Amino acid sequence: MTNLHKPDTNGSLHLKKIDSLSTFPYCGGINGDGRTASTDSDSEVPYQISQAALRNTYVALHEKVNRRIKDGTPFFSLEFFPPKTANGVANFFTRLDRFNEGGPVFVDITWHLGSDPANMSKETSSSSIAAGCMNFCRVDTMLHMTCVQYTKEQTIKHLEQAKAVGMRSILALRGDLPPVDDESKRPVYQYRALDMIRWIREEFGDYFTIACSGYPLGHPEAASYKADLQYLKAKQDAGAQLIVTQLFFEAETFERFVNDCREIGITIPIIPGIMPIMGYESIRRIASLSQLTIPEGILKDLEPIKHDDDAVRNYGKFRCVEMCRRLLANGTAPSLHLYTMNREGTCREILQELGLWQRRPMRALPWEPHGANHPLRCKEDVRPIFWSARPKSYIYRTRDWDDFPNGRWGNSSSPAYGDLADYYLFHLKPNTNKEEQLMMYGKELRNVADVQKVFANYISQKPNENGVKVTALPWNELESGVQPETTLINEQLLWCNENGILTVNSQPSVNGAPSTDPLVGWGKPGGYCYQKAYLECFISKKNVETLVGFIHEYAPRINYHIINHDGSYDKSNAEATTPIAVTWGVFPGAEVAQPTVVDPLSFRVWKDEAYDMWIKNWAWLYPKDSHSRDVIQHIHDEFMMVNIVDNDFQKPSIIFEILDRMLQATSQ
Repeated sequence: MTNLHKPDTNGSLHLKKIDSLSTFPYCGGINGDGRTASTDSDSEVPYQISQAALRNTYVALHEKVNRRIKDGTPFFSLEFFPPKTANGVANFFTRLDRFNEGGPVFVDITWHLGSDPANMSKETSSSSIAAGCMNFCRVDTMLHMTCVQYTKEQTIKHLEQAKAVGMRSILALRGDLPPVDDESKRPVYQYRALDMIRWIREEFGDYFTIACSGYPLGHPEAASYKADLQYLKAKQDAGAQLIVTQLFFEAETFERFVNDCREIGITIPIIPGIMPIMGYESIRRIASLSQLTIPEGILKDLEPIKHDDDAVRNYGKFRCVEMCRRLLANGTAPSLHLYTMNREGTCREILQELGLWQRRPMRALPWEPHGANHPLRCKEDVRPIFWSARPKSYIYRTRDWDDFPNGRWGNSSSPAYGDLADYYLFHLKPNTNKEEQLMMYGKELRNVADVQKVFANYISQKPNENGVKVTALPWNELESGVQPETTLINEQLLWCNENGILTVNSQPSVNGAPSTDPLVGWGKPGGYCYQKAYLECFISKKNVETLVGFIHEYAPRINYHIINHDGSYDKSNAEATTPIAVTWGVFPGAEVAQPTVVDPLSFRVWKDEAYDMWIKNWAWLYPKDSHSRDVIQHIHDEFMMVNIVDNDFQKPSIIFEILDRMLQATSQ
């Protein structure tokens, strides 16, 4: 048993027993037939890992689409437009993370002229947001691109920039020139989508997946419906591999369009563009801009409810579900492409009713990989544990890497992490505002004990004195409370923080858990997962002095690394450049995987970021020269950062016993 000290009523310490982490404490043991006790005997494993997540090679978008069509598995994709403000972009990425849970095959971002779409340094530009979707949201991303406003050279430059950031899918569009009042001065379109498709193939070969637009009722500027179909055929012949259609209102319209396309030799996938009716005035405005006529039957249905937003939305959802269900059932549409209008609720409900919204798959790795969705990161399968609660930060800091670790982290000599100078990008900022953070962290801090309470409230997830839950600390990107596996050592972590050991990262020991375990499982079904107990925390200088006086007694079982904010104190008993594998798995027909490591060189990089969080994400909440800010500054300056690895994963961890001994010795 592991023993932890708890203060009793007279202030002294006594030992409290807690359950040790045996081989399978987290799933209730193993039944006689090999099933975990948490799995119902009549049900299948609750989560299955997607094969795409297990691939370590990039799969071109058109190949993914063709495979899904061949498999007969309906799927969906989503379209978004660039938000206008930095806060809007931060909220957008959070929304996309939630959408990503449903399993879209891809998302696309419109080429919005008002966003300065080619400006990668502007946070609200189409190109910048598309790159963020691909990198930080781990979803295959298509960028719309128009050509009519630019020269051929400018368009080629836009494509080169897209390639440089790893973009592999383009929706090639003509775009529109500004309208004119005088018809005699009607603008002449020098270039069209067909020209752009040809340029892409001439200049970039097969690098890009090329999608193009299709118009089920014919393009409003086309000479005729048949002429527009022939133009679409020309786009296919020039190299287009997917067709995404303009919105339409009736299933018959799309069915006729697909049939007509097939008759003239258009063979590439045709994906229907679906826009649910979400508001009376908005759908009329969109139809007008798209030069579409809303069927009289729909207008008649909407007339009596047009002032009731909820009724209109429910009507739109019902019509959309019925139309999509028909197209999917008769095989006319292999998938659906939803024009989301950057809204979440209605689109999610539609996809759920249609059965296209997937349950969260089993984890491919302990951290979220890009899988086959990113041409550069597709092979990445090893990361330092330090960024486990800040994955977007890690992705940002390694964004310029040409190669990512595959198989093992290796004996690195100098990881080239990106600088933190421009770290606070829009997609990495917390979504909570200053007032919400103060309600979690306290509007006033009197001493270190107040800070300890914040950490303890985060672990316990009980409301604080302000009646709110601490859903995130400055070292966490997601505001969802502690990770599920943390419940296995929740009591130990709570004890740590109540006693001034401020924990920011941890994992329990695991000895051969099934890869399907809901808390600690990952990788292919039929495998087994292992973890060394790990703890990362901030400890006062006085306690550290006590700790280093005896921790050497636990070698070689215990490895540790202690460092302060400026690196002037840096002590470890591990090899200077050798990483320690702290998570690994054994799976059928595969090599041993070791996706998480403790790397001493990376820890020094992480140290700078971790200490920055005290000042940039916490102290700034309080006025300059305030006592609250002084409390945080004191912790930043005087507390040391410690990581501890217990190498004996087969036995109950002794990390907390060591810390208990430290506290006892310091208090004497």
